[in-house]
Amino acid sequence: MNTVYTTRSFADIRLIIPKFLLEKLKVHPLTAGLYPTALGKYSQQYFTTIEQARADQHQLIYCQYGEGILSYKHKKRTVKRGDLVLISPNQPFQYQRKSGSKNAVYWIHFTGKLADDFAERLLMKMEDGLGFVNVQENIYKDYDNLIALGSRGYTATNVIHAVHVLQQTLSFLALQLRIESFNKGSSFSIDAIDDLMRDNLSQELNLDTLAHYSQLSKFHFAKKFKELTDTSPIQYFINMKMQQACFQLDNTTETIKQIGESLGYGDPYYFSRLFKKVVGMSPKRYRGN
Repeated sequence: MNTVYTTRSFADIRLIIPKFLLEKLKVHPLTAGLYPTALGKYSQQYFTTIEQARADQHQLIYCQYGEGILSYKHKKRTVKRGDLVLISPNQPFQYQRKSGSKNAVYWIHFTGKLADDFAERLLMKMEDGLGFVNVQENIYKDYDNLIALGSRGYTATNVIHAVHVLQQTLSFLALQLRIESFNKGSSFSIDAIDDLMRDNLSQELNLDTLAHYSQLSKFHFAKKFKELTDTSPIQYFINMKMQQACFQLDNTTETIKQIGESLGYGDPYYFSRLFKKVVGMSPKRYRGN
């Protein structure tokens, strides 16, 4: 059964991907993994209810401003500005504009061979399909690019580009969910730790220092940091140093020894071994290439 929309004189945009195009998206090697089936934007007082009785797609709703009421999985919750809603396939739900609120939402249905994997990544940091990603201007731009597909025409180039915009958007949202979850209740943000590391590339920062700066225990800090970045704090710092080393190799005439020393490595042989381990080639070979 298709998605059912109960609306009252909404004056906005929606794009339904035509059947002939869906059949192509389903089998094309560059789009079969993930592709949109419908998307749009409803705003202010023009819609009352969005419902899904049953569908074979995931549905994403992003609240641009105002408030709405989500009824999903036997819960009724308020959706506010910067909130993200993800509805799983075949799950009934109802989203209503909150009475007296001018509410604008972007929505998209997506499916494909990798749709469940993308959804799982999002749901990891959501509570029964509801999470907070904050206000993100680039999300609006990505949605507008997707919606513009209808006016540009259904050429292969346009459609493939739109599909990859969708993949980029979902990946970004998954990252933002992790960042907001990480920052919630913490005395620091990952951006602050990142800045601390960048300001001390010439120094050694150990786990004790980083944990003390974050006002967390070493165990809790390392656990939360890896949860967000998929790597340990120290390895993250090393990777950052090697990134800077690459920049200096590309843009300066400094010797490998001088670059190593500027990044806190007094032993040039150790620096070269570490660089090769991270980058995959020696500093000399990197500069030569």
